[in-house]
Order: sequence, then structure tokens, then C-alpha cells
Amino acid sequence: MTYLVIVTREDGQWLADVPSVPGAHTYARSLEGLRRYVREVIILMDDLDDDAQADVAFKFDVEDEVIRDAARVGDERRDLLAREAAVRGEVAEMARSLSEAGYSTRDAAALLDITPGRVSQLVG
Repeated sequence: MTYLVIVTREDGQWLADVPSVPGAHTYARSLEGLRRYVREVIILMDDLDDDAQADVAFKFDVEDEVIRDAARVGDERRDLLAREAAVRGEVAEMARSLSEAGYSTRDAAALLDITPGRVSQLVG
């Protein structure tokens, strides 16, 4: 489950509230610290196992447009990395399928826009 975290800024501190977990709020001077503290408070307040992994998604409720734009770009980057990982898996699967269907390594490489050496690695 991904927890939505509403982040605000006040007096040089980042404040966080987790609407889906009553009483789950915290603060920190840095976003890195806030992310760590938010996960800890979610585990505590939502009565999760101590070793649980609480996925969080920050939503910045701030007036500073630069912060909102930076958060948007960060979200886009995370989405792109996830899509890239998915495509890498598809490429590996297709390389194996093409090889099993009898297509040459060079043809598979041309179709998948990778090198023949990479096709050999994926198939081997």
C-alpha cells in the first residue's frame, strides 16, 4: 500500500500529515529526514510490523511554485525509471522469444534496437 503524505513548509521545517492514518504526522528539517520519520510514524500508528516497508507518496501543499514544479519533475523521473525497467524486461523476453522462433541474433538486435552482443547475453 502506498500512503499519501501531505507535506507543508513552516518556519524552515517540513511538516507531514498522513490523512489515511489518524494521528500520523511528523516534521523534519530536511526532506530526507522527513521521509524516514514519516515511514516510522506510519509503522507505529498503523500498527505494522517493525520491519514493514511503508511506501509513501509526497504531495506538496506549498505556495512555492518551484517546490511544486520540482516535485512534479521528480514524480515524472520516478515514473520514467519504472517504465524503463518494465521495457528492459520486455526486451529480454522478446530476445528469448525471437531466438526460440529461430531468428538470427542480428535480426533480433535490429528489431529490438540493441546490439547483437546484448541479445546473446539476454538469450544465454
